[in-house]
Amino acid sequence: MTHLSRTQLLSLPRCGLMIFVLALAGCDREKIKVQQVPKESEQSVQPPPMQPAEASTMPANPHAGMGMDMGSAPAQPQLKWTLPSGWKDKALSQMRVGSFDAPGKDGQSADVSVIPLPTAGPETELPYYNMWRSELKLDPAEKVSSDPVAIGPGQGKLYEIADGKASGRILVAALDHDGVSWFFKIRGEDATVRGQKPAFLEFLKSISFETTPAMAMADPHAGMTMDPAPATASANSNGALPTGWKEVPNPQMLLAKFVIQGSGDARADVNISMLAGQGGGVMMNVTRWRGQLGLPPMSEEDFSKQARTVDVAGVKGTLVDMTGTDAKTGKKSRLIGVIAPQAGDTWFYKLMGDEQIVEQQKDAFTKFIQTAKFGN
Repeated sequence: MTHLSRTQLLSLPRCGLMIFVLALAGCDREKIKVQQVPKESEQSVQPPPMQPAEASTMPANPHAGMGMDMGSAPAQPQLKWTLPSGWKDKALSQMRVGSFDAPGKDGQSADVSVIPLPTAGPETELPYYNMWRSELKLDPAEKVSSDPVAIGPGQGKLYEIADGKASGRILVAALDHDGVSWFFKIRGEDATVRGQKPAFLEFLKSISFETTPAMAMADPHAGMTMDPAPATASANSNGALPTGWKEVPNPQMLLAKFVIQGSGDARADVNISMLAGQGGGVMMNVTRWRGQLGLPPMSEEDFSKQARTVDVAGVKGTLVDMTGTDAKTGKKSRLIGVIAPQAGDTWFYKLMGDEQIVEQQKDAFTKFIQTAKFGN
């Protein structure tokens, strides 16, 4: 029987809390049970026997003292699944809350991952799809191909991508649940993935979401504060904000959210969030942001020409500036985003909305980011 350490358990998001924090304290560690069985052949068409496994529960607010009112923590969903026989649990990394090897023939194995991400809307589907295609060195597609698939009590989408050379295949199942997009992915040699597809589909059916009370935990970022803003800034909670910024209740997956209202219905939003580790990497998150503006993925060469660096608490962050059409509103919008590593985590600051408001607020936005101070 395998025990997961605190740093292996990747927490799920909640309103007003750090998301994807690798910690658990004040409670017993969850256990994942792995049974050693002979490897199955790639011709298997019946899913193997299953055994139970559970993912982690939620930590409490790790940002006490940040200088912004993070709100109270609601009850949080606990993800559970049943693990197919032969699948071997392996160390979690970055954003994974589940990580396994699925056996194939001649010592081959496929990589299985469970990853939660902020729900960003249908506009990100094609960028994600093309990102998975790029893993197999395939050209971007103009439209998405998917099939319905049962994921626990809900119905998600199943994406199947192959390179046509029998050397690589990817299956990704996606489900939106309570403000979180869950991605269940298996990738490997073509025959191995095809042989494990029945077990993968049974694994998806076994997924369940249960609500449990929030748990207390040690604060890995105690002491994070924001420097006072200039005298012209308006006060908010225990800190100060740039003029015109209004803090609003945090949606899931965000540490804080602010609205900047212009004339009529013109507005811009400032979102602050955090992911553990590299958070999927700069390019993946820039691709996600571009999808929100209806923009296609960009090459690393074009990205290197457009991105610039900005200092955030003594480290170099990446700043991007892009304009497109907001997929939700259909209006022309501008997005300025900063991605900054800090103490083993990755922080995301995003200003997005009406072009004129973003232009007016870009300096205040940058200065606001640069006031961040991180304890430890």
